[in-house]
Amino acid sequence: MKKTMNDLTVLSILMQGDRYGLEIIKAAKEVGLSLFLGSLYNILKRLEKHGLVESYWGEDTSERGGNRRRYYKITGKGETTFEDAKQSYLQLWGIPKLAQYQI
Repeated sequence: MKKTMNDLTVLSILMQGDRYGLEIIKAAKEVGLSLFLGSLYNILKRLEKHGLVESYWGEDTSERGGNRRRYYKITGKGETTFEDAKQSYLQLWGIPKLAQYQI
């Protein structure tokens, strides 16, 4: 699977913990990436199809009229894919010594 910067940004956000759609969009915005719900869900669907993320339904909430949120979490395969891509980008940008540190 060819990974875009949007894919890698979403994986990076999910490395920090499980999130639902709007949380992912807000986190992406904090790092300067504008995502729309439609494009985000296409990214998540593709990542899930390739086994890089999994989704599950959260609990019913009264604040949402009893509706549940769908949460996404990164899989082991997704973590490995992200780490491999991160190392490749760090080396590509000419900073191989930084590749050994957590970014």
